[in-house]
Amino acid sequence: MKARYIFTVVSLSLAVVSGAFAAPLMSLPGESRKLKAYYYEGDHAGWDCVEAGKVVSVSMRDDTNVKDVSNTAMDRTRLSARLYTDEGIRVGDILYVINDSNLIIGKLEVKSVFNSASLGPMLVGYGNFKFVHDRDRVVQRIEGARSKDAYIQRARGDFYRETGDDAEAISSYKSALEKDKGNPEAHMQLGIQYLKDNMLPLAFREFSEAYKNISRMYDKEDRYTLLKSLAETRYREAYYSYIKADLREKYVVEGIKYCKEALQVYPGSKDVNFFIGTFYCKNSNPDDVLARDHLMKVVQLDPHHVDAYVMLSELYYKHRNKKKAREFSGKALEIEPEHERARYIYKNTETE
Repeated sequence: MKARYIFTVVSLSLAVVSGAFAAPLMSLPGESRKLKAYYYEGDHAGWDCVEAGKVVSVSMRDDTNVKDVSNTAMDRTRLSARLYTDEGIRVGDILYVINDSNLIIGKLEVKSVFNSASLGPMLVGYGNFKFVHDRDRVVQRIEGARSKDAYIQRARGDFYRETGDDAEAISSYKSALEKDKGNPEAHMQLGIQYLKDNMLPLAFREFSEAYKNISRMYDKEDRYTLLKSLAETRYREAYYSYIKADLREKYVVEGIKYCKEALQVYPGSKDVNFFIGTFYCKNSNPDDVLARDHLMKVVQLDPHHVDAYVMLSELYYKHRNKKKAREFSGKALEIEPEHERARYIYKNTETE
């Protein structure tokens, strides 16, 4: 009986100790507490903000050139802060530091956001922190803090999209944009839904809004998807909609631009290589060499890409290279025997 009692006490003690050390900062007082921040004594207006965390240390920023700054500024330009949560806080965001009287004593630009094994979510920011001390509060304006809610709504939209509920997905993405109108991921996903339904003007509008804030997209795959989607929208508008020649030319030029940017992120994209190859081939001022190079890249990446084979056969047919035109149209027909354009080129390149 005594042994069981000792075991129980020890177990409870360990649980309490573990809980104490494991408790995240978000459970501390002040989390998401709404308050007012003021610029000066006697400022009765102020602005609404939420407490995002507390200052851990202030030091000299990593890239400071000691020859270019005074001794006063050298050691007060880098701030580390422990956060309650890192949701809604991004690199490049502007946050503020306030003292016990809620007066603003520092302004920082977020340089990095990361998770510390011992302290949890943290940020490093740059600014002038002459009057800032450890334990001062870091705050975020309400407008910026709402991006946390936008993050939740966007995640909800992703869930509905993946489960096939397009209507709820669109509704969730729109809700995210009501809370953070510049949220690039929400604009992009909304654009993808419109592109899926071939609502091209609406899709391009959303992609363009996302593109304005592409610097907020830290995931390489998201950046690629956005640029590819912009290129695809212009591709469809240029070749699968009834538009004037001058407008088509504008879409082609823009499409090439987005393709180039997408290929900088992911050079091995067969879709983007096909789009840009087609743009170069069908442009009013075509570049047949670049068109060929990109289309050849496509068939290297995907030996069953019928449209790329047909475009290559078109290209060689235009230059009266019957042998190559027949070769590529023949490969297209091996994959899709009923392809009309491939059959036409193949038939008209017969040798006597």
